[in-house]
Amino acid sequence: MLWTGIDRLGTQLIQFVIGILIARVLLPSDYGLIGMLAIFMGVAQTFLDSGFANALIQKKDRNTLDYSTVFYFSIVIGVILYLILYVAAPWIADFYSQPILTQITRVYMLTLVINGLAIVHTAKMTIDLDFRSQAVISIVSIICSGGLGIWMAYSGYGVWALVWQGICLASVRMILSWIFCRWLPLLRFSLQSFRKLFSFGSKLLGSSLINRVSSNLSTIIIGKVFHSAELGFFTRANQFCVLPTTTITNIVLKVNFPILSQLQDDDARLLEAYKTLLRTPVWLLYPILFGIAALARPLILTLLGENWLGSASLIPILAFGSLWDPLTHINLNLLYVKGRSDLVLKLELIKKPIAFVMLLSAIPFGIIGMCISIALYSFIAFCFNCHYTGKMLGYGFGKQVREILPILGYCVVMLAGVVPFNFLNIHPAAQLFLGIAAGMIIYISVSVANKDTSYLGVRKIIKEKFHI
Repeated sequence: MLWTGIDRLGTQLIQFVIGILIARVLLPSDYGLIGMLAIFMGVAQTFLDSGFANALIQKKDRNTLDYSTVFYFSIVIGVILYLILYVAAPWIADFYSQPILTQITRVYMLTLVINGLAIVHTAKMTIDLDFRSQAVISIVSIICSGGLGIWMAYSGYGVWALVWQGICLASVRMILSWIFCRWLPLLRFSLQSFRKLFSFGSKLLGSSLINRVSSNLSTIIIGKVFHSAELGFFTRANQFCVLPTTTITNIVLKVNFPILSQLQDDDARLLEAYKTLLRTPVWLLYPILFGIAALARPLILTLLGENWLGSASLIPILAFGSLWDPLTHINLNLLYVKGRSDLVLKLELIKKPIAFVMLLSAIPFGIIGMCISIALYSFIAFCFNCHYTGKMLGYGFGKQVREILPILGYCVVMLAGVVPFNFLNIHPAAQLFLGIAAGMIIYISVSVANKDTSYLGVRKIIKEKFHI
């Protein structure tokens, strides 16, 4: 957890700072152009992985032949996907009425070929619980690519700064993965191994593909119906909310998936671990999301400037939706641990048509309506994903909500103390600083007063690690 925390928090913090520096030079429309390609990159990346990385982690009797089979499969799929998108680039540009997207697509999608070379190495390090190496790889990759992106942005390269930053990130990460993992594939490909891994990975591929398309559907609609600048506002607002959510969730899931997979046949121990896995990330995440929502305007003005003020009204709505994302992923993670990727696929086939209808219905209400639709669907997805958790472990929707209700109460109290700082006649940076300080004091004080179990657990870990 420590090394994964360093990996996620370190890279996200560095990436956040780099993103702020670049965003102060580039225009929202530049980010909108990259945002238009998000669904194509996301879907292609999902096909590239095809669930094989998780299949390797979940499989108990994996061997070198399994690794080699996945390695060669990833390379072939990466090249095929790139060629498809290379040919399709003019049609993508015509769809969005943005001619420059032809060139951008053909260059930016090279990351798929590069990523395919590192999938097995990353999975192997995860299986070996070598999160220290992964932390070093991530941080070095972010710094190198970020330095290139900043230089290109300030040198006047515009959107190409973002394109080459992405390619550099994938390249450095791939090279370092090979250096740190020190694994070489056999010159063999096993159809038998492929079939066994595909039996698990294919269902995961199906569910991941549906989820990826659905999560990027809003980007397609906004990019097609609205101006690229509005897509830029949406993308930036969504990043502020997704950043803490994915950071904390990924830290927990990445470490616990290979560990919990070893407990998949012991429901009693699995449930106890699952309860801790559910509540502690929520206690850490919720005050951040409430704080971002409460201080959205001074946050945007301080970090990005007035050009990005259009994002401020979207952040509180998207932050509400992000409250349910970690719970959704943690519930699905349990099904992966139990080897029931078929149930994940079944859930996605039920949920995603609902998301599609909600998004289409929100178009007449503009960007605000789209964001409300996304937030409401996040809660609906959580409700669905609790179903099988309740059947398997007797820990369904009602019990999970009761578990997090006290934390929501702490956050509401904190919110009441933070919002007034928006109305002080002082510089936005001062509003932001004072609001953050007040929010931290209020939230921790309420947690202490209620003797919150998650707070006590985190405090115990800190005391033991730093000998306080």
